[in-house]
Amino acid sequence: MGKVTAIVKAAAKFGPVVYPLVKKGAAMLRENPEAARQVQKVIDGLTKARAARSRPEGLRRSVNVLRGQAQRALAGASTPEEVTRAEGWLAQADKLDGAIELMALHDRKGQTTDAAAIEARVEELFAQIFTALVEQDGDQRRLPPA
Repeated sequence: MGKVTAIVKAAAKFGPVVYPLVKKGAAMLRENPEAARQVQKVIDGLTKARAARSRPEGLRRSVNVLRGQAQRALAGASTPEEVTRAEGWLAQADKLDGAIELMALHDRKGQTTDAAAIEARVEELFAQIFTALVEQDGDQRRLPPA
């Protein structure tokens, strides 16, 4: 039980999208240690990414963590719908990378605004991937191991 509590506490640092979602999925995580390990890896990766020296670098690292999860979902996809969904996540990650690159063109205030919007989008993408993991658990399907 302690591991799931630690996951929920770590998720609390990520804002209004991630925390409620992880808290809601806590029961599933308690019942499925493999899913808990996968979620812990993602949250640990996002935590390390946010510790980067610069905000753009932290955003890049966060996107890379989610891209890795999307690639794992694509590798484990067993239906055309799952393939399409995972490819969509990868496309969103590419768009986020482009937005991060464009941040440099703005002044400091514009960069702050852009970074906040990108962080919100990263949280939404995490929510989509986490929700899919929970749904897959209900169907007894799993993402391939990391």
